[in-house]
This record gives sequence, structure tokens and C-alpha cells, in this order.
Amino acid sequence: MSTVPMNRAEIYASDEEGRAYRDGVYQPVDAAQLPDAPREPCFPHPGYGPPFKRNDSLPRVPRLRHVIGPSVIALGMGLGAGEFLLWPNIVATGEFRVFWLFWVGVLTQFIVIGEIERWTIATGESIFAGMARLDRWRFWPWFFLCATLISFFWPGWAAESGAFVANVAGMLTGREPAPWQPIALVMLLVIYVALAGSTVVYNALERFEIVLVVLFFPLLVVSLALAGVTWPDVAALLRGAVSVGKVPAAFIGGAQFTTLLVAVAYAGSGGTLLLAQSLWIRDKGFGMGAYQGRIAGIRGVNEELCATGFAFDAGNATLLRRFRAWIALAHRELLVTFVALILLSVVITALIAAATIGTDNPELTADFMRMVALEARALGEHGGVVLEVVFLLGGALVLFSTQVGIVDSVTRVTGDIFHECYGRRTRFWTLKRTFLLLLSVFVAASAAIVIASWRGGGALERIQPDFLIIIAGPFTIVSMYLFTLVIGYMNARRLPAELAMPWWKRVGMVWAAALWGWFTAEQLSRVVMQQLFGWSGPQVDTIVVNPVRTVLYGVWIVSLAWLMWAVAAPGAPGAPGAPGAPGAPRPRRPPSTGDGPEPLALRPGRLHDRSA
Repeated sequence: MSTVPMNRAEIYASDEEGRAYRDGVYQPVDAAQLPDAPREPCFPHPGYGPPFKRNDSLPRVPRLRHVIGPSVIALGMGLGAGEFLLWPNIVATGEFRVFWLFWVGVLTQFIVIGEIERWTIATGESIFAGMARLDRWRFWPWFFLCATLISFFWPGWAAESGAFVANVAGMLTGREPAPWQPIALVMLLVIYVALAGSTVVYNALERFEIVLVVLFFPLLVVSLALAGVTWPDVAALLRGAVSVGKVPAAFIGGAQFTTLLVAVAYAGSGGTLLLAQSLWIRDKGFGMGAYQGRIAGIRGVNEELCATGFAFDAGNATLLRRFRAWIALAHRELLVTFVALILLSVVITALIAAATIGTDNPELTADFMRMVALEARALGEHGGVVLEVVFLLGGALVLFSTQVGIVDSVTRVTGDIFHECYGRRTRFWTLKRTFLLLLSVFVAASAAIVIASWRGGGALERIQPDFLIIIAGPFTIVSMYLFTLVIGYMNARRLPAELAMPWWKRVGMVWAAALWGWFTAEQLSRVVMQQLFGWSGPQVDTIVVNPVRTVLYGVWIVSLAWLMWAVAAPGAPGAPGAPGAPGAPRPRRPPSTGDGPEPLALRPGRLHDRSA
């Protein structure tokens, strides 16, 4: 690569240009006028998909403060899932002994989410469009569409939020709490109207989550100050944070294993919702995503979506510097607004749980509603009934925010997969129509589950908030394990070596597959032994060698070996012995001080092109 010094202005955007990213950036280009990217080592490998369009105009990189948003959405979802309920429940039922798994889980998600973003920054495509290039049947996008629906079909967070509001209303009126179901139905309706009625769906979601974070953290700080935290609580947290590798036997057997599995899955966000980060940064305009259109609500108009992704010459020194600056910016945005605040929030909520209800309450395992009610009552004894009510309402708000993010993410993920694999080949199924239809179906299905739990009677009475949260956990961890394998292969084998993962990210992807893969293998082993063979007792609840575990653990180990082989590649391969093949020298393009044709002006506030 050329060592010719470059002007900073060639890489980084001006302050005025950067401010446009606050509302998201869309730079329309006429894809028909762009040539196909050649099948050369300096360009992404198209696989079984259409050729990329060559566009040597990667946008300049704005400042961090201009692009805060995508990771705030992930933070908002995480606050209501693992941070307010699951990890405090782990602490309340079994002390801080596995607290190390939380920060390990968050950092693991940081590595994987960064790789989810890489493909979109490099090509402008969603991660699902990249997956569709891996085989002619487009298996993986369809698989993750099904996994998303199975994992997040259940309106657990709206149900839990509705139960919180019902309890607060009961406290204020001195009556028994009203049914939570009507409140949950109203919440689902509000979510539907807010998302469907927006101009740009992403912008509405981002603003809501930012407001939530601004309101929620002061509440946590006040609650912590009045909870009566002692030094032994802090010392226990610190010991648990450094006890890496130690897991008490109680967490391996019985109901606590399922709770631990779900908590690890939601150490941050969770499941296929992590993949939505690719779609959020595309709508925000990160990297080559600036050339793809955003999802419009009812009041918006479709923006043009190219039938394929874009590719730039990785041998161009200026563009390569911009790409690496974009990756660094995406990592900083993720680190500051997701990792740091998630870690801080759980430290606070875990200490509140320890100070208010103690850390040896196995009877509270997966009993989230009762746990929070006990916390609120204890806080009320210190700060009065106002603090008790505000704490419960804050919990309801943060759980509601999780449901908002889930509804958007599920609809966005399934809609993008449907559009990439089928809709874009039709004139009728624009991305806007696809999103609005799936949003309507998803909210209606969630409402039907809530109504069934309310009026169904009999066996349907089991459909309660805590049940709706726990039921999705095993599916989320399986999907996380599988998409780590797929994305690790994509970013190592389909991107040029200059754009591919650095060595530490390759090691990190193997670690993620090891962690989530072990939980997957163990959970599937228990399900097979219990449901297919009718086994029970220590051979299921303790990790002992048996034929079922031998087979499933063997599959896990083989998959890890395969991923290690996949990420060892230098980048997108050429023909055997040709430039770009493993071990062969890669050609270098002449250094460039420009970008080729300049893109059209930034248009952050306009939606145009195709009509609905």
C-alpha cells in the first residue's frame, strides 16, 4: 500500500457534512450507470448473487457525536431484557458467583456485532443479502427468518411491562392489580401506530430509545443511592467479576440453568436481534450503506434500493483509509453507547437487588415480577412510596422499550430477508409495503397471544409474563451460535484481505462460537434426553458423558474446527495459483488521491424515488 501522506480532509467529513448523519444519510446513485465490479481480489466475492456495482466513492467519515444511534437502540432493548430482569435475578438467586459471565457475554457481543456491521459498511448490503450469496438456495436468510419468528414471536416484554403498570395502579388505588392483558394490548397498539405512522421508521425508533436512556439512568442512580448498598455487596460483585470459569453446580442443574442460559443470551441484546444492527447502520448511512434507501413509514415515500450491493477498490489507498476509519467509528459508537452503558446498568441493578432483597433467594428463580416487587417495596421503605412507584414505572418503561425494539427488529429482519430473497424481484413488494404488512401481522399475532392468555382459560393460563420471557431463551442462543459461524466465514472468505477481519477479531469470533456453542450443545442435549428418551435426574442435570452429549458436543467441536479453518483465510479467494489465492501475492492498484466520480449531495431529510 502506498505511503503517500494524505490530507485529513480526504478521510474525514467536515462538521457540516457530519451533522447530516444525525437524521440519517441517503445518497442516491444511478446504479444502472455503474459498471459491475470485477471478480478480482481487491473486490468482494459475489458468490451466488448478482455482481456488485463498482462505486469508488466511499463517503467521508463523520465524528462520533454525529452517528450516535444504532447502538443506543441495542442498548434500549438490552436494558429491559438482561439488565433489569435477568441478571439481577441471577444475583438474587445465587449471589455474584457467575457475574463474570455477564461482562464476558457483553464483550463477546461487541466482537460479533462489529462483524455484523463490517459487511454493510463494505458493501451497503444487509448482512442477510450477504448470506444469500453463500448458496443458490439462499438457505441461511430463510433459516434466520424462521429463527427470528420462533425466538421473538412471544410478547414477553409487553406482558411484563403491562404487569408492572397494573401493579402500580393497584398500589395507588389500594385495590388488587387489574389484569395485565388490556395494558399490554394498548402498548402493542401504541407501538404499531408509532412505527407505522413514522416518516422514516429508523429515526422514530432511535429518538424513542435515546429519550428512554436519558430518563432511565437517573432513576437507576437515585435508586442505587437510596438502596443501602454496603461494602460487602461491592466486594462480592468484584469477586464475582474476576471469578472467570467458576460456575456453581446449582446453576448447571434444574431451572437455574435455563435462567443462566437466557441471561447469557441477553448479556446485552440477544438472538437474531443482533443482526438488526446491520439494518440500523444502513439506514443511518454508515459507509456504503449511504447509497441504499431506508424503510419508510406510512407518511414516507420509498427510497431507491439497488438490486445488489456496491463495491469499491480495496487497492485504492484513500478508500481503504476511509473504510478503516468507518470501522473504527462503528466500534467506538458500539463501545461507548452499548458496552459501557450496559456494563454500568447491570452493576447498578445487581447492587440494588443485593442491597434490597439479598443474594440467596432460590425461590425467586425466573420469578421476575415478584423479584422487582420486593425490590420496589424495599426501596419504598428507604425513599417513600414515590420512589417505589417511580421504580416500578421505570421498569415498565424500560420493558416497553424492549418490546418496541423487538417489534421493529423482528419486522425489519424478516422484512429485509423476504425482500432480498423474493420481494425485490417484483414490482409490488417494495420494502415499505413489506415492512408495513409484516408489522401488522406481527403485532396482531402478539395481541392474539395476549388475548389467549386472558380469555383462553385452562392450559392457556400458563401464558404469563415470566413464561413468555423464558420460553424464547433456548432459541436465541442457538441462533447466535449459528450466525457466528456464518458471519465468520463471510467476513474472512468473501471480503478482500484488506477489508477482512483483523486477527484479534478472528480469534474473537472463534471464542463466540465456543461460548454460545457450548450452551447450545448442552441445552440441546438436555432437550433430546428429556423429550426423546424420557431421561431425568443427574444424567440430564449434570454434565456427565453419555451418547447424546457425545454426539452433540462432537458436532460443536467439529464446527469450531471448521470456523478456525475458515477464518484462517487471507480474504476473498481467486482461482488456485492466481493472484488473490491463499499464499499468492495480491496486486496493488496505483495510489489514488481521489475517489472517482463524486456522489450526489447528502439528502438526510428527503424520501423520494419509487412511490408506495
